[in-house]
Amino acid sequence: MKPMTKTLLKTGSLVLAAGVLILAWVLYFHNDLIAGHMPQGTLQNIVKSVGQYVEPAAEESEPDPNLNLIPVRLGKVTTETLHRYIDGYGMVAPRPPRKGAMSGSANIASPVPGVAAKVNCQIGQKVKAGDVLVELDNRLAKSAEDQAAAALAQEEQALAALKATPRPLQLQIAQLAIDKAQGSVDFAQKNYERQKLLAAEQSISSKALEQAAADLAAARNDLEVANKQMALLKASPTPEELQQEEAKLRQATATLATAKMQAQLTTITSPIDATVMAINVNPGESIDITRTLVSLVALDRLMVDVDVPASELPAQPEGLAVVVTLTSDTKPEDQKTRIDGKVTFVSPQVEAKNGAVMVGIDLPAEAGGVLLPGLTVRARIVAEEHKNVLAVPREAAVLNENGDPVIAIVTGETAVHREVKTGLEENGLIEISGKDIESGNQVVTQGAFGLRALQQSRVKVVE
Repeated sequence: MKPMTKTLLKTGSLVLAAGVLILAWVLYFHNDLIAGHMPQGTLQNIVKSVGQYVEPAAEESEPDPNLNLIPVRLGKVTTETLHRYIDGYGMVAPRPPRKGAMSGSANIASPVPGVAAKVNCQIGQKVKAGDVLVELDNRLAKSAEDQAAAALAQEEQALAALKATPRPLQLQIAQLAIDKAQGSVDFAQKNYERQKLLAAEQSISSKALEQAAADLAAARNDLEVANKQMALLKASPTPEELQQEEAKLRQATATLATAKMQAQLTTITSPIDATVMAINVNPGESIDITRTLVSLVALDRLMVDVDVPASELPAQPEGLAVVVTLTSDTKPEDQKTRIDGKVTFVSPQVEAKNGAVMVGIDLPAEAGGVLLPGLTVRARIVAEEHKNVLAVPREAAVLNENGDPVIAIVTGETAVHREVKTGLEENGLIEISGKDIESGNQVVTQGAFGLRALQQSRVKVVE
């Protein structure tokens, strides 16, 4: 083949290739235009499928304004008085004796053995201190008392008679005896003087003079005796005699007091104002001092002892208010037995095993009409009280990514997180405090976790 011919063939091939490329480009990028000028049919469908032809998009509808809103439920910030409670369980019991207050119970026994004669009370009866509960047979005690009274009267008379001496008649008799003795002395003295004169003249014997001297000495002795008897009468009674007789009187008095006490012990009385809970004696039964005859409980002086964690008690727990209910009253609407008591003492000893401490709770006087000794009750001690604080429903306070509590304040359709400090919780509410938070603010209670932290979020309130 000639060189000219080869050149022409080569040039024609290049032109043909270029034309194919141009046609392919047109078909790919403008197939929709070319297909529009072609009759409908198979060829038109092939051209449409060759290039980047796409069906025209349908006209867009209006965007949904609620498409990006976060559904939430709302609550409110309110002003409340919230409490912190310490719960414990215990049993109702009578109060122990205290200074200036009667004991809450008493088990009455007889102070002396004997036989029951009368039982003057019945179960459920209210008695006062001093009321007679049981009487014992007191015939022997009464006889001993009468004997002691008679002995005392006798000793009183003896002492009175001793103190009444000397009597005027005794003094008169003693004075007559002195006068008689003095007369005898005077007569003996004169006789002795006469006998001395006669003896000097030797008209009598010496024996007669000696007899006159003896008579004078005897008369003088009688006078001395009479004078001493007068002195004794005037000095009566002596201190020793009085002391002896007074000692006898005191002994008789003590004997009578003992007899009266023995008689009184046969009458058994109530030591307190209380209610009779049990009677364990019948008339005619023999009793001893170890047997409980009557059990008394003062229903207006009851208390409850509960064990609570010592670490949860405030520094000064005495006087704290306590709500006492039956353990069966689990719901507030069931708490028909609610009694308001108060803490009166805290044990100084803490249980080493569990850190618990015993707390004594006094019940008011009217509690006895509802709670009886032996019942198990629940005691809620009001350990803290915060008045007029801001509070939100418990589910409104959530934790952010840093673990800090936040609430979401809602204004219109916008919710914003606010950091808060939390406090006491009660009845589904939690205490909060923070900046720019007021009572009445709406807060998110459900859906708060879907909100953006520390940024505004659009919300939709779901009823």
